[in-house]
Amino acid sequence: MAELAPWRALYYNPAKISDLAQVVTPPYDVITPEQQAFFYDRHPYNVIRLILPRPEVGGAGPDSQYLQAAADFSAWRQNQILIRDGEPSLFFWETDFTLEGRTHTRRAVVGLLRLESFESGVVRPHEKTFSAAKTDRFKLMQQVRAHLSTVFALYPDKEDRVLAGLKQGLTEAPMFAFEDYEGSQQRLYRIADPHAIRAACDAMANLPIFIADGHHRYETSLAYQTWLKKQFPQAPPRASFNYVLMYLSNMMDPDLVIRSAHRLIATDRVPHFDEESLLAQLPKYFEVTSLALDQKPLSANTAGLGEALRQAGRLGTGFAMVTPSRRAFILQLKPGVMNSPLTAHMSPALAKLDVVALNFLIFEKLMHLSSQIQDDKETFSYASTVAGALAAVEQSPVKLAFLLNPTRIEHVQEVASAGLIMPRKSTYFYPKVPVGLVMHPIDPNEEVGL
Repeated sequence: MAELAPWRALYYNPAKISDLAQVVTPPYDVITPEQQAFFYDRHPYNVIRLILPRPEVGGAGPDSQYLQAAADFSAWRQNQILIRDGEPSLFFWETDFTLEGRTHTRRAVVGLLRLESFESGVVRPHEKTFSAAKTDRFKLMQQVRAHLSTVFALYPDKEDRVLAGLKQGLTEAPMFAFEDYEGSQQRLYRIADPHAIRAACDAMANLPIFIADGHHRYETSLAYQTWLKKQFPQAPPRASFNYVLMYLSNMMDPDLVIRSAHRLIATDRVPHFDEESLLAQLPKYFEVTSLALDQKPLSANTAGLGEALRQAGRLGTGFAMVTPSRRAFILQLKPGVMNSPLTAHMSPALAKLDVVALNFLIFEKLMHLSSQIQDDKETFSYASTVAGALAAVEQSPVKLAFLLNPTRIEHVQEVASAGLIMPRKSTYFYPKVPVGLVMHPIDPNEEVGL
């Protein structure tokens, strides 16, 4: 069963940081080097210095950035930049955002969730992870000894009982309210009422948890838990390292938004890549339709490509491709390809996904890209918008782009419930959950709960 628990949260001291917008960031894995520099310069106490520290000039060793993050974290706590709650709480979090002219409000409960192995079925992943990212997060966690950002997860709650229980303890004014770096309105309410906490925890107990965003952080927390258990074998069952910081939303909320995760490939790093050879092979699996492009600039094609992509999705499995020679094509999967002997080993829940057809038929069968190449961040990158993908082709080492329609939430649930895993970066839940509002310091001798 899912065990949700309150905790004594750590957060920025309002008496010293009056505007949270100056110190919060997106999650570490979507921050570009340019954004990292921006957030470093924005405020001396910006959370970027903790979650994505950069090696200092003359630093002591290749991992000096993790030591620096730990030193900053300790100093900020000592100097009361970050302060600790006196009693355990849960938090109710609302985010107002606008997408394609429509205003949404995403709601969540933030608390600690007992760590469970994926084998238990309580917490269910849906995506593959990158080994290098987990190594990086583990080194950071070893030094800082805290969950600095939340794992974004979902739960199916038809009657919305979890948030209804939590709202019994809702105060009139939010603890924090501000406009973040993307223009979203963030409101965080602290819930300390024991009855409201128990109601939310009880309602969560029998629900499965689906990881939406933060697979690396969750897996790293499991590894860190194992590491600390060996050092503290006598730690109590509710020791803080047995829990992970979670942002939990109802997956049945109509304001839950998934955007695309378009694939961008630096073809100079792909051995023996040949555009004409790829185009000649595509008709084996796809109906290929050429699209006329306005060549100057490439971004002028955003609307037209976006509509062609949506139309392809309405007809079945289909996506767009932009090549190094700046030609664009719609690739519509031929009937029967993904339920033929070619995919006899594959679950139907996976075979129906656009991203699986792309990875299996094009990346593996036609381009012969190894998992190592697909794991290489210098070769493979991602964009959540058509405009962003086209800009990457136009301005960066990226030469080949595959544009996908968003994965639907019901497919995420189906795949995760079946114990299956989608390809990396199959989903892009929008907007990302800001980092820096609440944190969870880890002390092996401290117990979690009321």
